[in-house]
Amino acid sequence: MLKRILIPLVIAIITLPAGASESLAGPLTFTRSIGFKNTLGTIDHTVDFNSFAGDALFQNGELDAGPITLSSTGASHNSLNKIEVSPFRFEIIAPSHTPFAALYLETSAAGTTTATMSFDVPIIGFGATFRALQRDTVISYTTATGSKTIVPGITNRFFGFILEPAEFISSLTFSAPVANGFGIDNILLANAIIPSAAAATVDEPNSLVLMLMGVLGLGWLLRKTRKAC
Repeated sequence: MLKRILIPLVIAIITLPAGASESLAGPLTFTRSIGFKNTLGTIDHTVDFNSFAGDALFQNGELDAGPITLSSTGASHNSLNKIEVSPFRFEIIAPSHTPFAALYLETSAAGTTTATMSFDVPIIGFGATFRALQRDTVISYTTATGSKTIVPGITNRFFGFILEPAEFISSLTFSAPVANGFGIDNILLANAIIPSAAAATVDEPNSLVLMLMGVLGLGWLLRKTRKAC
């Protein structure tokens, strides 16, 4: 009787799919900076572009902005991708009315324009204040598990996301199905492991070994007890 119970249980434990507990999970998204900050606990970098004294372009090239590097590709209106300072040409999209990154995206007969933000250190969390962002704008990134996308679905507010535990990214690419000019400022980056996630995560191989030892130990104890009786 004991064998009938133990053998199926041991087989079920051993054949548990790796990462099964995370298969339906995804990045946590936030539309308020306080929730984003509280969940992370630590913000490693803040980028506000206030160190720029004049406009700086990142069209068909790269622009160093501290812990991030901005770049864009595509010929159509690509000159609109820049760090803008006062007096603003696009003040209507200045998130904080201080220096900010003006991004222009387009997918049309005129061509495709995308913008990429690369990070000096891989990150687990990204957040920023957006202005005039189209709701169908797409953020693409790649982790060890493959290429993924997020659609913020916001226009004038904060948006951020935190990746699943053990996932990191080195860059984000912004794209849009139609012409879209928007502002981004006060970027928050986190490259530290989230303490709560780290504490809740148990290394799967070790946990399986412990469970298996517990099952076998229970069988031995029951068998010993039965003999004693």
